[in-house]
Amino acid sequence: MDYLENKKKRRVKKDIIYIIACVLCLVIGLLGGYFIHGNTSSDTNDATIYDEVVSYIEELYLDTTDSETEISERILSGMVSALGDPFSSYMTSEETEALNTSIDGSVEGIGVSYTTVDAGALIMHVYQDGPASNAGLLDGDIITHVEGTSIAGYSSDKIKNVIQGSSGTNVTLKVLRNGESKEFTLTRESVETSVYGEVRRLSSQSVGYLQITTFGSTSAELIEVYLQEFVEANVNAIIIDLRGNGGGYLNAVMDILDLFIDEGETLFSIADVNNNTSVYQASDREKYHFDKGYILVDSSTASASEVMSAGLKENLNYQLVGETTYGKGIVQTQITLSDGSTLKLTTQKWLTPDGNWIQGEGLIPDVEVNDITLSDFKIPDMSDSYQYDDVDDNISYMQLMLKQLGYDIDRTDGYFSKDTETVYKQFENDYNLEVDGVFDEDDNAILLSALTYQIYQLETDYSYEKVGELLK
Repeated sequence: MDYLENKKKRRVKKDIIYIIACVLCLVIGLLGGYFIHGNTSSDTNDATIYDEVVSYIEELYLDTTDSETEISERILSGMVSALGDPFSSYMTSEETEALNTSIDGSVEGIGVSYTTVDAGALIMHVYQDGPASNAGLLDGDIITHVEGTSIAGYSSDKIKNVIQGSSGTNVTLKVLRNGESKEFTLTRESVETSVYGEVRRLSSQSVGYLQITTFGSTSAELIEVYLQEFVEANVNAIIIDLRGNGGGYLNAVMDILDLFIDEGETLFSIADVNNNTSVYQASDREKYHFDKGYILVDSSTASASEVMSAGLKENLNYQLVGETTYGKGIVQTQITLSDGSTLKLTTQKWLTPDGNWIQGEGLIPDVEVNDITLSDFKIPDMSDSYQYDDVDDNISYMQLMLKQLGYDIDRTDGYFSKDTETVYKQFENDYNLEVDGVFDEDDNAILLSALTYQIYQLETDYSYEKVGELLK
């Protein structure tokens, strides 16, 4: 206590902050060690140190972060983060519920997935037969206002809170589409977002198209309904679209693979921390067979969707069309803690039916196709405006976007040249903006809107078209 009293007398605030910073670093390291090694005799001392560190934080730490998250939750998150595994995490009970709802794919809302941009929410996908689809919203639209209030700068959770709501209630949205503002009123309802299927015509043939966005607890049941429709329609080829599918529940993938693969064949295998391997095989249930199978994949096809891709490729010779997949060959276990929070921890690795581990490598497509996607572009994070003779990365991003839109621009190196100014003024004129040659936040929203409209609505889906060529 003499040490603390002397500190108080000297009132050297910086020293206290320095000590606290060190203490926080110790928390991460000590908690990581405590968790990993379990309850041994040496861990008793670790636990005592842990309690000491937590006590000092609770007593001394001056929180200047403006975080709404409790310090105890931040300590737990830091402990798991210190493992260095981006796929392991600590989640509060609320975060756990949100994750499970997202994976299961059935929510009450308008039926879109989105990502945040400066202007609001950029719609990445409009789910079929939902309120957004029925009202006419499109992939690439940017939601800028909800009930007349701008959502510029909102976090993803805040956007979700203002858009989602109980079934039967209405919500009015204002969106930017190709630089023009449009308004829609939608009636919220329960939307199934994990699976969509239909019979299509491609290359003068009937094909079954199945889009899977996540692997939830009911995905296998929903998929089987579509497979039955395909069989009734006498389709000989199936296209399974797994682009952008980041995974889901492993047991859901097992049930889906079991719909296709013959009894006794290996679906995948799992190896634990002690290298004990479990092999999962197809059951004797009814199977759905097609003469030809194609799986559309990209760099965001990850985890459980890679399990499915590998299982169909190595057992049934389904062809992968698109880009090399993400390469996530590990499995997380969700452990429910006493307060309802969750520890999501990497505990296993999975192997393809042929015994391959794809971690960090992904699955190489049989037919490589590079579609243009939004991920090909860096979106400017606007805090300043730019004009002639300025140099900045955001100017380079603007130049690349203009080039994609078909403007004849001489450079993409981030220098705002006279030619760039001339071309940019042409863009401003084309989209009814003030023609001043100044690239600012408002103009960036219009530019992004024009780009996303082209990518999502005007660009050819080359991967899908390639399947058409393969079917001939």
